[in-house]
Amino acid sequence: MSAEPHAPAEWDEDLLWQADRSHQLAREFCTCEGAYHRFWGWVRVSRQNDIIEREEPLLASMMLPFLHESARVMIGGSADPGILCAIGRIYAPRRPSLMVIDKCKAPLALIEEYAAEKRLACRTRQLDLLDLAGGEQWDQIVLHYTLDFVEPHGRARLLGNLASCLAPQGTLICTAMSGARSSHAQRLEMERAYFDHLSAALANSTSSAHARDPDFEQQLRAYAAARTKRRLNSPAIEEIYGYLTDAGLQIVSEHRSTRKLAGWNVVDTRLTIVARRA
Repeated sequence: MSAEPHAPAEWDEDLLWQADRSHQLAREFCTCEGAYHRFWGWVRVSRQNDIIEREEPLLASMMLPFLHESARVMIGGSADPGILCAIGRIYAPRRPSLMVIDKCKAPLALIEEYAAEKRLACRTRQLDLLDLAGGEQWDQIVLHYTLDFVEPHGRARLLGNLASCLAPQGTLICTAMSGARSSHAQRLEMERAYFDHLSAALANSTSSAHARDPDFEQQLRAYAAARTKRRLNSPAIEEIYGYLTDAGLQIVSEHRSTRKLAGWNVVDTRLTIVARRA
């Protein structure tokens, strides 16, 4: 590894190291819209997004009835080691068989380095979840805002694919954001507001050294535009219910909360669902 993380425990993250290393890897590997993996680490460092930390107690309570020693757990879509570490802490001291699947090589490379440094048993696979077709089965599949990154026409197919990969009595843990639709003019206003907010936040963080890169502002504008697009494409709660039902999944528990999004004067609903094969 070109840099050393310093977290003392196996599931503790070093956000500064991850942000810097993710920035490096994204330059080489990331092809996601809006330079996503170039900035995500710095967004976490600047505390503009702490959803993993805030939601972990809820995830733990909802997953608790389904934990067991020999669980096979797949994380579908992951920006960095964050959700992997949350699942590791939730399961501890159990040691499930872990796999992370993502269509982008950048976060997988970061997770591979993290797992090697911590001596964790975690497999990775570069694959679009829309192309997942049978084969391996899992006792739990975790989607943490993965639906945000799937176009509306692909969401039913995604959940159908994942349902077919659940073992008997397997569970899907899905956290998704749902928000009101906005006009094109509102979208442009939201992009500008989020860009201004994020620029100020990053300027006061350790990412400020990277702001000297000649393409930093352009890439950050692309990030803000892509983030706004994902928010405006987020599914309605009723649509999520429909996708799960069509996939043959039965909801066994759910939790809703609302949150005002940083940089935007909007409030969205965050929905966490545990669903089981019917």
